[in-house]
Amino acid sequence: MPVRTSAFHIIGGELNYTCLGTYNYEITLKVYRDCSNSNAAGFDDPALIAVYDANAFLVTQLELSLPGYSNVEPDNTNPCLQIPPGICVEYAIYKTTVFLPPKAGGYDLAYQRCCRNSSIVNIIDPDHEGATYYAHIPDNSIAVCNSNPAFKNYPPIVICVDQPLIIDQSATDADGDSLVYSLCSPFQGASYLMPIPNPAPPPPYDTVVWVPPFNASNPVGGNPGMQIDKVTGLLTAHPEAIGQYVVGVCVSEYRNGVLLGTHVRDFQFNITSCDPLVLANFKADEEQTEKADTLLVCTVGTVVFQNFSYGSNDFFWDFGIEGVSGDTSHETNPSYTFPDTGLYKVTLIASPGIPCGDTTYRYIEIRRGVSADFTFKSFCAYTPVPFNDLSSSQDGYLTQWNWNFGDGQSSSGQNPEHIFQTPGFFPVTLTVNDNHGCSADIMKQVSVDPTPNVNAHPDTFVCNIDTVMLHASGGTVYSWSPFQNINDTTFANPLVNPQTTTTYFVTVINSEGCISRDSVMVRVTDTVIAATSPDTIICQGQSIQLSANNAVYYRWSPPDGLSSTIISNPASTPDATTTYFVKSYIGSCVDEDTIVISVLPVPLPEAGPDVTINQGDTTQLHGSGGALYQWDPPTALSSSATAEPQANPLASTQYSLLVTGENGCSSKDEVTVDVTHNHLIFVPNAFTPNGDGINDLFQFYSKGIAQILQVQVFNRWGELVFSSHGETPFWDGTYKGQPCNLDTYIYQITGESYDGNVIAEKGAVTLIR
Repeated sequence: MPVRTSAFHIIGGELNYTCLGTYNYEITLKVYRDCSNSNAAGFDDPALIAVYDANAFLVTQLELSLPGYSNVEPDNTNPCLQIPPGICVEYAIYKTTVFLPPKAGGYDLAYQRCCRNSSIVNIIDPDHEGATYYAHIPDNSIAVCNSNPAFKNYPPIVICVDQPLIIDQSATDADGDSLVYSLCSPFQGASYLMPIPNPAPPPPYDTVVWVPPFNASNPVGGNPGMQIDKVTGLLTAHPEAIGQYVVGVCVSEYRNGVLLGTHVRDFQFNITSCDPLVLANFKADEEQTEKADTLLVCTVGTVVFQNFSYGSNDFFWDFGIEGVSGDTSHETNPSYTFPDTGLYKVTLIASPGIPCGDTTYRYIEIRRGVSADFTFKSFCAYTPVPFNDLSSSQDGYLTQWNWNFGDGQSSSGQNPEHIFQTPGFFPVTLTVNDNHGCSADIMKQVSVDPTPNVNAHPDTFVCNIDTVMLHASGGTVYSWSPFQNINDTTFANPLVNPQTTTTYFVTVINSEGCISRDSVMVRVTDTVIAATSPDTIICQGQSIQLSANNAVYYRWSPPDGLSSTIISNPASTPDATTTYFVKSYIGSCVDEDTIVISVLPVPLPEAGPDVTINQGDTTQLHGSGGALYQWDPPTALSSSATAEPQANPLASTQYSLLVTGENGCSSKDEVTVDVTHNHLIFVPNAFTPNGDGINDLFQFYSKGIAQILQVQVFNRWGELVFSSHGETPFWDGTYKGQPCNLDTYIYQITGESYDGNVIAEKGAVTLIR
């Protein structure tokens, strides 16, 4: 039986039969597989061919031994193209003979195998679908001892993309029957889960499902699409896309106008990119731009050509000068001086005179070109600066101007203005194009001078009887306005004594001639009205922001508790009630005001001494010193708002006590409750269950235990006489309702601590009566 392997990668095949006479037939199965994948399975050995009658009854199953296999060499239909390496196809031809006596309806033969290459692009789910190779032997009443057609040539396994394909797909017929050729859909067969059906099922068979826009008549696309001459079997195509494609070719066999059967050839085309053995290609050193097949050279004179051909060392150049015979060259990289502007057809032949030589041509457009230039003047930042274009076209007119100002900005105007926002050096580039497509560019370094940093100081106040100094900087020439009440309008720092509020403007020119302007407002007053924040009450230790305004300068006193005595809004932290005086000045104009800061005493809180308790115990905290109390955190407290709450924390905790006095002032103190983790179970060594009310129970005590999990008591023979699971942990000295004898008993007590640990105590207790 054959080995059942799905990863076969079948790429084509067909099934033929030849009548040998006396109802004996030679059966020939041709199978082609992809061998470029080392993980692909081998050929079937044996190959199984099912034989059915017209009623779909399995007559027999043929087992064809593998006779060996061979490689298919790529058949290059164009000797001037080089097929890429790495393509591997193998084929096997199985043969056997079978006796098939006449039978109504004839016989159907089928071989099925999965799977195809997953990379096939024109059918759906190729790596889960296989193929069926089928042949029909007609009834003797239709044709006696018939042989089906046999194709002469297997299609080439590699086809070059963008190249015409012309191949012979004709067949021969041993009986001389008429043959008609067509493109058709190959059969599906087998599956990924059942790659080698045993036996193959009877007909009819489904055909492959095409991926749109592909179909049986258009299996590979292209323009023109694939066609086959129905009479000659000549197959033509012009594929335009690389890939692997399934193709079906059918040959129908007619005798005296009666269809005997249709033979289907199922095969895969590998359409790939093929390199020409010789390729002619060139450019020009002076080439400025490329327009389709035209190289634009924007200079009149000698043009040097660069030869990018390969596969040849023999070249012929024709530079396209009409009426001139000496405009040719055999150099690899020639140069040629064209007589004038114009359009010239330059032809390059690589390997002239041999079948695989290649010819290319391009038009050379010679123009006189473009010169780029512009002018500008040194200028200052923030100032519009004009750029003047001086560019020209030698035999046309300019159509485009592209300015790059070197600061991230650009313009397409001929004579633009530009404002540089910062001083420095900027590479300004102008690129111009003319109506022929010629271009030129020029770069000039542009220096941008800084403008003066005037810094006329903030607006200010002045008393009407005073003089104030204005300030400007950053230049060599100053000009102030207005001219009234100013000692000199050309000083950097003039004195002014305006009688009304006045805005002064200053123009400053630096050594580079750059100009800046600024202004300052001088507000004039004849009085100062000191305005301060209201009187305030604070608690001792608190700070408050004082505030005064309506002036230029301030003086606070006394300095006690102030962060500053000369600013308008100092911070104040007095120890006692204090009256602060503030004088507010605008030059000689002055006013005074006061602020009273009343300081209230804070309470003296007492949270009590630190205390140590065992986990699970409770202690009382002792707070004092105020009217209101607030403990924090409130965790494990009976109340967080009383002076003396109960505390039973399970872990050491520091409590903060906020004490508020009758005046609303507060202060804090802390106390720490340190929690120890002593887990103890105290058990007496004897008890007397005699009913006198004294020591009648086996009773124990615990410390640091959250709960008793289990109590067990055993007699001297190991018998359990008492057990409790936390409900009633104490033993009354009885067992099964009867008093136990005086004796020593073993106990085991298990408890759980507050932090989840299991505590066990084991020992002996004496029962006395």
